[in-house]
Amino acid sequence: MMTKRSIARRVCDLQYEMRELESKRSRSMAVILEALVRKTEPNAVELMYFRTYSAKIDEKREQMQALLRQLEK
Repeated sequence: MMTKRSIARRVCDLQYEMRELESKRSRSMAVILEALVRKTEPNAVELMYFRTYSAKIDEKREQMQALLRQLEK
């Protein structure tokens, strides 16, 4: 069983990882939004990156919520 200190440390690590992923995702989001504004087809590679980073962020968020529930106990 993880101690409260190790859980809190892991939550901080997950928050950092999420910020990093969100910054990477924002680049793809900007390219996609620019394509929408210009009424052109978004780059398929950027769409793939956006979806991949979004999935990873969701995964990290679920992990963090599970740890926070465990921390509350």
